[in-house]
Amino acid sequence: MMNRIYNIALGLLVCMSFVACNDDEGKSIGFSLDKNEIVLGAEGGTDVVLVESSDSWTVSATEPWLSVSPASGVGNAACKVTVDSSLVNEMRTAAIRFTPTTQSAAFVTVKQMGYDKMIVPDTNEIWVEASAKMEERYFETTVSTNVKFSVEIDLLGSNHKWLTAEKVEIDLDKGARPRTAKLRFDWKMNTVPEQRVAEIKLVPEGDDAGAVEPVVISVYQKPALKIEDNRAGDSIALVVMYELMNCWSDAWDTSENMQYWEGVELWEASDKDLPAPEAVGRVRAVQYSFLNTKESIPAQVRHLKYLESLTISSNVNTMLLNIELGSEICELEHLKYLTLFSYGLVSLPDDFSKLGKSLVALDLSANNFDRIPPMLTQDSFPKLKSLSFVASRRWQTTDLRKKGEYEAKDGLGLHIDVTHDKAFRNLLLWKNLEELAFSNCYLEGEIPDFKVGEDGVVAYTDADTTALNNSIKDYTVGYLLGKPKILPNCTMLRLNLNFLTGKLPEWLLYHPHFMDWAPDLLIFNQQEKGLNSAGEAVRFDNEPNTFDYYYDVFPGTREKYELKDEITEE
Repeated sequence: MMNRIYNIALGLLVCMSFVACNDDEGKSIGFSLDKNEIVLGAEGGTDVVLVESSDSWTVSATEPWLSVSPASGVGNAACKVTVDSSLVNEMRTAAIRFTPTTQSAAFVTVKQMGYDKMIVPDTNEIWVEASAKMEERYFETTVSTNVKFSVEIDLLGSNHKWLTAEKVEIDLDKGARPRTAKLRFDWKMNTVPEQRVAEIKLVPEGDDAGAVEPVVISVYQKPALKIEDNRAGDSIALVVMYELMNCWSDAWDTSENMQYWEGVELWEASDKDLPAPEAVGRVRAVQYSFLNTKESIPAQVRHLKYLESLTISSNVNTMLLNIELGSEICELEHLKYLTLFSYGLVSLPDDFSKLGKSLVALDLSANNFDRIPPMLTQDSFPKLKSLSFVASRRWQTTDLRKKGEYEAKDGLGLHIDVTHDKAFRNLLLWKNLEELAFSNCYLEGEIPDFKVGEDGVVAYTDADTTALNNSIKDYTVGYLLGKPKILPNCTMLRLNLNFLTGKLPEWLLYHPHFMDWAPDLLIFNQQEKGLNSAGEAVRFDNEPNTFDYYYDVFPGTREKYELKDEITEE
C-alpha cells in the first residue's frame, strides 16, 4: 500500500516538472509574425498579420494610406491591416513596424499595385427600340475611368443624326483612382424598316492621349415597324402618331373598323375628287387634339398617302416650345387642308413648298413664329386661298417697349413692322388669297400702300370694273379704274388686336369687299391701351366715323350691310 502511494506521488512530481519545463519553453518563444510581406491590388483592401508574443508590443506604419488594428497588445493577437485604394499608376510600398517591449522590432513590407490607365464601360453593346415616347428615348452607360476622354459618335454611313451625346463631365479629383460616371445618349426614332448601327468611341485626350486604346461601344437600333401602302398601313400610322404625340383625348378602339374612329374620314368610291381608285378606304382626313409633345409631327405621317386634310391642335406649354416642322409632311401629294394650331412651331422646312401643288388652306395660328416663313409666296402656292397666323403670341404684353424682357424667353412671337416687312407686303399682293388672318399678333407700323407699276402691282381694268358692276348692284362704274389692285379676291381680312398705327391706305378703305371684312371690328380695332415700340398709342389717323363714303361708291352695299346692322342690334 505504501509503495502504491509513493508511485502516485512520484508520478505527480514528474508531471509538475514537465509542466514547469513547458512554461519555461513558452518564455523562450519571444516574438514572431506569421508573414513579412503583404501585396494588394490598386483598389486596396485588408489582410491579417498573426502575432505570437510573450511580451507587450506596439505597431506603427510608415505611410498614412495604411492602418493596423489593434495598434498595441500583450501576447498573441491577430492584427488587421487596412490599405486605402491607390491614387497613383505606379506601385507604392510602406512598412509596418511591430515593436515588442523587450525584443527586437519586426517588420512587414506592404506593396500595393498602381492603377493601369483605363476607360472601362459597363457594356460594349447596347440595343434600343425603333420608337418610344420622347422622354424615354435615351440610354445611360456607366464608365469607370482615370483618364480624360472625349465622346465621338460614328453613325456608320447614316445621313440622319439619330444618336447624340450629352457633354462629358468627369472630375478626376482622386488621381489615378478610377471614377465612375454615367454617360447619357439621346436617340431619335427609326422611321425605316432597317436596323441602324452606330459606334460610340471613348477617346483619351490631353496628357492621356495614346496612353490607352479608345474604347468602342456598339449601338444597335431595331428597325421600324414596316407600314404597308394600304388601308392597314394607314391605321398603324394613325395609332403610332397618336402615341408619339402623347394625345390625351380618347384613344381609338382599334378593334373597330377605322371608319368608326372619331376624327377620321375615309375616301369613298362616290367622292368626286377621289385622287385614285386605290384610295377608296384610305384615310382622307384626320384630327388630333390635346397632345403633349416637344417634337415635330411624327414621321409616320408620310405613310398617309392619300391624306387630304390634317388638323393637329392644342399642344401643352406651347409658349416654351421651339419646334421645327419636319420634312415628312411634305411627301403628302394630295394634302389640301393643313391646320397646325397651337403646336409650338417656330419654322417650316425648306421644302415645305412641295405642298404648293395641292395646298388650298393653311392655318398656322397660335404658334411661335417670329416672322412670316419666307417660302410662303403666291408663286410657290398658286392654289392657296386661305392663310392664317391668328394669335401668334408667345407671351402677352400691351407695351412693345418691353419686348427686350422677352428676348431671353425666345421672343414675343410674330413681331414685325409691316411697313418694311417684305414678306407681309407680298402677302397683300397675293391674287388668289380669299382669306388672310393676322388677328392678335404683334404687327406694328403702317399698313403698306402701293403704287401701280411698283413691286409688280397692277391696276384695276375695265374688265374688273365690269365684273364688279355685275356682282355689286349700282356700283359706281370706273371708280377703281387705274387704282392698285390689292388682294382682289379677299373676302376675309383680319388685322385686329395688333399694334398698327398711321394712315389707312385707300386700297383698303375702298376695297370691293371692305364691308365683308367687318372693318370696325376686325381692322380698326387694335390692341386696347397698346403702345408700339416707339411708345405711341396704337390707332389709325384716318379711321372713318361712318361708312357713308363707302356707300357713295358702292351704293348697292348700303342696304345689305345696314340691314345686317339692324338685325344685329335687335
